[in-house]
Amino acid sequence: MKLDTLPTWSMVAADGHRRRGELFHHVRHWAALAHARNHGNTTTRTIAALDILTRPMRTRLVDFDTGATDRDRAEAAADDLWDACAVVYALVASVKGKDLAALEHVLAELAECGRWLAAYPVTVARHDQEIARLFDQ
Repeated sequence: MKLDTLPTWSMVAADGHRRRGELFHHVRHWAALAHARNHGNTTTRTIAALDILTRPMRTRLVDFDTGATDRDRAEAAADDLWDACAVVYALVASVKGKDLAALEHVLAELAECGRWLAAYPVTVARHDQEIARLFDQ
């Protein structure tokens, strides 16, 4: 069995955090452009998206738990990314007019996050299968 191709839970958590960070940078860039274009008016959806991207609730809760495992941290990172994607999607769906054209990078990153989230349960299932095989031998 080749265990070197199997990502560790800490690697999965780090990748989830990286995805959320990339989405944050794209949303922040778009929000700055929209803020300047709209003469200082920022929508509450934009503020909510930036807030959830910078302050992941589940990750913070797991960090307070002294008995949390690496798997708990990976699941918290995936859940926080899922929540962030939902809020960013609501933001994207609400944008109209001139600000919509500048969202292409946000949409691309949102699609990447969606692909990562779609693969996450498969990664977890495969991880569990490989560990179970270790004990079957």
